[in-house]
Amino acid sequence: MPVDIEETLVRELHEVAEGLDIPAMPRLPEESARPTRRRQPLLAAAAVVAIVAGAAGAVSTLPDGRDTEPARPGPSPSLTPSPSSSPTESVARVPRSAPTLPHVVDGRLYVDDTEVAGTWWSVRAAGETWIALRDDYTWWWGRGPQPNELPIGEDVTPQISPDGRYVAVVRVEDEEGMLSVVDTTTGRVVGGTPQSLGPVQWDYPPYVVAVTGHGRVVVRRGDGHLLWSPGSLAELVPGQMVLDATSAGLVVTDGDGGPPYLAEISDRGELTRVGDLPEHDDLVVSPGGKWLAWTPAGTTGGEVTSIPTLEVSALEGEQSATLTAPDGWHFKMRTWGWEDDSHLVSTVTDDHGRERMARCRALPAECLLIRPD
Repeated sequence: MPVDIEETLVRELHEVAEGLDIPAMPRLPEESARPTRRRQPLLAAAAVVAIVAGAAGAVSTLPDGRDTEPARPGPSPSLTPSPSSSPTESVARVPRSAPTLPHVVDGRLYVDDTEVAGTWWSVRAAGETWIALRDDYTWWWGRGPQPNELPIGEDVTPQISPDGRYVAVVRVEDEEGMLSVVDTTTGRVVGGTPQSLGPVQWDYPPYVVAVTGHGRVVVRRGDGHLLWSPGSLAELVPGQMVLDATSAGLVVTDGDGGPPYLAEISDRGELTRVGDLPEHDDLVVSPGGKWLAWTPAGTTGGEVTSIPTLEVSALEGEQSATLTAPDGWHFKMRTWGWEDDSHLVSTVTDDHGRERMARCRALPAECLLIRPD
C-alpha cells in the first residue's frame, strides 16, 4: 500500500502543534483599550510553518520525484545611510543663537546681547571693541555695553585696529587737524596724541583710513597720506592709496586705480605687497585672516541700501562661494562682519523695511535668520 509521505508528515505536524502549550503574551500598556485578539492559534500556526519549513529543508526529493530543495535566500538589500546620516549632512547647521558681534537692528544697538541706550545708525567691531555712530552724529566706543564718547568735530570718522586694541580719530581744532589715538584696554589717549597734523585744507579735511595692531595710524590728508606712530609723523611714498586695515594687512591700491592688494607697512611708511585681493566695493576679513567677504566692484554705489548676495573666498587656496540672504530678505549695506573664521552675521531687511539678523556659514554656504532681538 503506497504511503503518501507528504500527507503523513503534515498530519503528524498538526498533532504536534495541537499538543504545544503556548503561553499567553504579556499584557501591553493600554491593552484594555484595544480589542482582544486570539494570539495562541496564530502562534501555533507560526510554529507549524516553522516546523514544516525545517522538515522541508531536510528532505531533498519526495517519492514522486518533485524537487523540494528550499529556495536560496536572495542577497540582503544594501543599507544606504539616509541623507541625515551622511558625512556631508553631519556638519552642524548654522547656529540660531544671538550674534556675538555688536550689531544694530531698527536703530537699537546690542552689545553682549544687551541693548545700549540711545538710537544708533551703525556699528563696527573688532576684537572686544566696537565703535558706533549715534543718531546725533556723535561717535562712541566700548568694550562691553558701556559707551564712551570720542572727540567730535568736522567730518569725524574714527577707525579701529583689527584686533580692537586702538581707536583713532581726527578732529578739527583751531583750523588744525588733531589726531587722537585711544588705547581701548586702558581707556586712555596714547602718548604723543593729540597730534597736530597741520592746517586743514577744507576741500580735503584729514581723516583716519587705517589703524594697525601695532598702533600705527594712516591718515588721508589732501591727495597724500601721513603715517603716525608713537614719536613720529611721516609721509607715505606717493602713488599708493591706503583704504583700510584688516587682520591680513592693509588694503591698498595703486594711485592710477590699479587692482587692490594686501600690504604691510613699516615705521617709515614703506608698503610691501603681501597678497592679491578681488576688485571690490566693500570688503571685510575674518579675525584670523582666513576668509574675505566682499561685494564686486560697481555693485554697491549710488543709492543702493541692500543687496541679495555676498561673495566669500579664502585668502589662501581656491575656495569660494556666494552667500545668499534668507528668502525674502537682503543684506543691509555695510552691516556685515565676521564673528569668527567660519561665520558672518549681518542685518537683513525685507521689502517692508523690517529688519532682522542673519548668520551665514562660509562653507558649505548657508544663511539663516537668527532669533529676533
